[in-house]
Amino acid sequence: MAGEEEEEGKSNQERQDDLHQAISSYIGISFSLFLASLPCNSFNIVQKLQSQSRELSLRLFQTDEQLKLMKSRIKEDSKANARVVEIFASHRNAWEEEEKRLLHQIDAASEEMASLRARIQDLQEERDEWKARIQDLEREVGEREEMIGFMSRNAVVDYAVEDYEEDPSGGGCGNRECYGREAENVNFVYGQHRHQLQQQPINGGLSSDFLASAYFNVENLFMQDMHHESVESLHHMKHFVARRESPWKVDCESTGISSKLKMLEQELQNLEKIGKTDLSKVPSLMRKQAKRYQAVSGKIDDLCRRMQASDPSEPTLGQEFQAQRQTEFLFEAFRLQQRASETGQKLMALETEIGKSYCVDELDREAKLSMRCSFDSMRNNLKEVQRNLEICLARIIGDLEGILARDGASRAREFYVSRYPYVQ
Repeated sequence: MAGEEEEEGKSNQERQDDLHQAISSYIGISFSLFLASLPCNSFNIVQKLQSQSRELSLRLFQTDEQLKLMKSRIKEDSKANARVVEIFASHRNAWEEEEKRLLHQIDAASEEMASLRARIQDLQEERDEWKARIQDLEREVGEREEMIGFMSRNAVVDYAVEDYEEDPSGGGCGNRECYGREAENVNFVYGQHRHQLQQQPINGGLSSDFLASAYFNVENLFMQDMHHESVESLHHMKHFVARRESPWKVDCESTGISSKLKMLEQELQNLEKIGKTDLSKVPSLMRKQAKRYQAVSGKIDDLCRRMQASDPSEPTLGQEFQAQRQTEFLFEAFRLQQRASETGQKLMALETEIGKSYCVDELDREAKLSMRCSFDSMRNNLKEVQRNLEICLARIIGDLEGILARDGASRAREFYVSRYPYVQ
């Protein structure tokens, strides 16, 4: 059995060898026939094709290099375009902010121009009223001059006729002499009247005897029997504005403003008991001024409460958020400072009205002196309230600016454009 298998294996191997030889001989014969069928210049064509393939491969390499260069340039251009877009966006934001700021300035300037135009119109109307009043006074003076002249001429003529009838021989005074004397008397009387009329428009139609300065010249003996609270007794409350470490640890109660306003209300009630109907205007103006101070102090208290609610020492808040919040508080403090300054200007106008209220004829001398002392005390209280408000706001603004300067974010005064000249 083993021998048969070996013989079969040998026969199979011989068959495979014969097959390989036949295939190789076929391939050789076919290749020789292919070579025989080729033309004579086939080698030149092959060389030409090889040279063309070399050129194409070189061009392909150059094209690849150019393509890589173009890709790198496209990347650089895209980066440059992105940078340009970022720069333009930042400039655009700055331009928009500048445009808003300029628009706010234009609105503020237009409002101020409108207020100035209204003020100019009021002044022109007041000037026209004064001109009309002056013309009326001049016309009245002219009519009085004509009437007095006519009456003086008639009186002189009648007196001369009576003298002539009583003493026709001329023993009495002559016509010219009597006429001259009477004319001098009439001119003297009329001169005094005219001088009083010329002095009348000055000081609001009041003579110098009715001005407030006349009451300051009263002798000290009239003041000895008066019992009133001294202004110096309140001196310990002038510097009651407490010094503190942070602006959110103070309110208007600690500055003594509310206590002074309560004292002012009591003094107004006492003044109403002393005065009569002519004084009803001054207490109402003082109450309005006290309400203004109460409103400003209430806004300051609200600002202090909000600052206390957002204490910058809290670690949970970010630095940028804290700086933004403190800047908003600083702007609000600036606005309150403007309002306090406007209230101070109204206080100056109120002092002028108080000076006019000294001239009241319906009161006796003791009531006048008591009224004057009450006015002085109330005016001092209002001045102290104004001063404490300004000190409180100045300290709040200073502390806020110090906090922002410490954090490197104090640029509020650069961007704060005020419509009032006293805020810098």
